[in-house]
Amino acid sequence: MWHAYFDERTPAHLVGSFLTALADRSPLQRGMYDRTGHYSAVQEPSPPRPQQVVETHAMRLKSLRAQARFARRQQTKPATTPAGVGPAHPAARR
Repeated sequence: MWHAYFDERTPAHLVGSFLTALADRSPLQRGMYDRTGHYSAVQEPSPPRPQQVVETHAMRLKSLRAQARFARRQQTKPATTPAGVGPAHPAARR
């Protein structure tokens, strides 16, 4: 059917987002009469209205963007400074 390949340079948050989307059980929108890979697959018109489809898609995109932002923030958290070490102060001018 198809396969995916991620090398060691692929950011972990992208792999995680891909796998989350792949495991999502919500219905996948397809065009009417598109081949789905098996001759016995039957397509029926989608019961939701077009506006519902757009709203659902927008909500899913918003959720995925939030997950990606969260993952980026987790990766870029600054390291904590050891206790007793304060910010450097410039030398006083004489």
